[in-house]
Parts: sequence; C-alpha cells; structure tokens
Amino acid sequence: MPIENAIASGGIESYIRLVWLFTIFITVLMLLLCYLYMSARKAREQELISREFSNLMIEGLETERLRISRELHDSILPLVREGRGSNETQVSDLIRSICINLMPPDFTRLSLKDSLALLCAQFSKRSEIECACSIEDNLNFSNISAENQLHLFRMIQEAFNNIEKHSKASRAALTVRQDLRGAFEKILICVCDEGMGMQNMPTANEGLGIRSIRQRAAIIGAAVDFISETGNGLMVRIELMLPRMT
Repeated sequence: MPIENAIASGGIESYIRLVWLFTIFITVLMLLLCYLYMSARKAREQELISREFSNLMIEGLETERLRISRELHDSILPLVREGRGSNETQVSDLIRSICINLMPPDFTRLSLKDSLALLCAQFSKRSEIECACSIEDNLNFSNISAENQLHLFRMIQEAFNNIEKHSKASRAALTVRQDLRGAFEKILICVCDEGMGMQNMPTANEGLGIRSIRQRAAIIGAAVDFISETGNGLMVRIELMLPRMT
C-alpha cells in the first residue's frame, strides 16, 4: 500500500506540474498573440496616417502651386509690366519672401530655436501683425530628430499662415517652454492671436492648414488642441512628451 500511495502521489504531482506548464504555455501564448495584435494594429494605424498624410501633402502641393501662381500673377507680374526701376526692390522682396516660405530651414546651420525666432520676425514683417516671441533660453531640441523638428517648424509656420489669412488679428504670439519634472520632458508650444477665432468648426470642414497640423502631430506623437472663442482669437496648443535625457 505505501508503494501504491507513493505512485499515486507522484502521478498527482506530475499531473499538477503538467497543468501548470500548460497554463503557463497558454498564458505566454496569449500574451504573444496580444503583442502581435497590438503591433499589427499600430502598424496599420501608422500606415493609415502615412497614407492620409501623403494624400494631404499632394493636395497641399497643388494648393501651394496655385498660391504661388496667384502671387506671381497678382503681385510680381504687375510690377514687372510697369518696368520701373523703383519696383526692382519690391519684386526682389516678394520673390525672396516666397522662397523663404517654401524652403525648409537648415538645422545644421541654424537651430530650431533660432529658426522659430526668425519665423516670427518674418511673419510680423510680412503680415504687419505684431508678434511676440517667447522661447525659453535653456530650451534644447537636440533629442528631437531633424525630421521631427521640421514637422514642428511646419506646424508653427502653418499656424502663422492661418493667422495671416483668416484671423483679422492685430497681434499674435509664439510661446515655447519645457517642463523637466518627472521621467519625461514636456515641450509646450502655443501659437495664439487676438482675432476672430473659430467656433464649433466640424472636423470635416477643417481647412488644409489645420488638417496638416493634426497629421504632423500624429506622425511625431504630439498632442494638438485648437482652443477658440468667437471674437477672442485662436490658440494652437502643441504638447510633445520626450524621454528625459540623462
């Protein structure tokens, strides 16, 4: 009997071990399947974002070509036709302004911080809208890739373009600051104006500029909000979370 009991006890222990191994195997398998599902879902979302952004960029290129064509026709061509020497400076300034807006900044020569300060100055000069620029002195963009820095620059540039075209504002402002508390570094960017604002604008009716800002924010993993009250202007608020550099 003792031998039979020992055999029976060993059989139960083997069965329990087998059940535990099977449970662990199923758990690991489920975790693996969940990981693969989430990875595939994220890949599909990124592919969708990239496709939407590509379509948006194509649409943007066509819109930009139309804008350049109109500027050349309405602003530069009349000056050329007049053929007066006094207009040469005006023509040069207009062409230079168009080229500056189209060309991406060279971050190997000029930092994003300096590029944004220059963008504010150029916007104020071109639009005659007073623009206050406040960027923290110790702000460091070195842990952001050049590609993502360009996305940030274009988002802010587009926000200024919207102010110039639609806001009817007399004053605007750019504020850039960082929060180093905790394990992450938070960069907060605000572009605001004191113009007409927008109220209850449905996403489907958003213009190309706002859609472009949203798409760029999705690509770099930033949160973007458009805060507006009719008659009290519009604030474009961009928040980017980054691992804190050690």
